[in-house]
Amino acid sequence: TTSSSSLSATRRETVEIFGSSVASTLAGLILLTGESQPASAAATGQEEEFNELINVLKVRSDENKEANSNYAMRADKLSSRDFQDVKTRRPKLIIVSTSKGDKIFTKEEFTTLDRDGKIKTEYGTRQKQGGGDMKDYNDITYTLLE
Repeated sequence: TTSSSSLSATRRETVEIFGSSVASTLAGLILLTGESQPASAAATGQEEEFNELINVLKVRSDENKEANSNYAMRADKLSSRDFQDVKTRRPKLIIVSTSKGDKIFTKEEFTTLDRDGKIKTEYGTRQKQGGGDMKDYNDITYTLLE
């Protein structure tokens, strides 16, 4: 799809910028220490992992090269189809009341706490059109049980 290829282009540019700065930092570190090999095995492992990541990203970039160039040639670069996933890219944050005040949890943290039975869900009430009360599912209060 064109939207995923456009994101790949952006990621590729970011990784290339990041990769060149990390590579220059490693080269500077080697020059300063006077050693041709990093001092610790952990640094060597991190460097190998970084090189593996760069190779994977280069392969992905080569695979998407034509799609990225076609995307760059489009006239409607800021069309609505490029922003359809904006709601899913935004992090989901949920406010939960605690005894010390409100606390913000990510969706994953909230789900874990809810499954463990540590979250109490309370719904507000509103008036029915003909009179009487009913649950208001838009007015939700989450409380952390301690």
